[in-house]
Amino acid sequence: MSNWQDSMREASPYLSLGAQVAMTMVAFVVGGYFLDRFLETTPWFILTGAILGMVCIFVRLIHIANSNKTVNKH
Repeated sequence: MSNWQDSMREASPYLSLGAQVAMTMVAFVVGGYFLDRFLETTPWFILTGAILGMVCIFVRLIHIANSNKTVNKH
């Protein structure tokens, strides 16, 4: 295999995590934006969506860190 393919294989978990983080924030903020437009409550649902998105990201990161700890113990 080429060096480039090996590098991509090693980086793929991190690229996947980056995509998950980005799409989580986008989904919650865009959802908040559309709720704000529909309900005419301009900053509140965007802010709520951003906060919920960050909470979901941190929960996911903690879950990944804990699962890596159990894998590394064995």
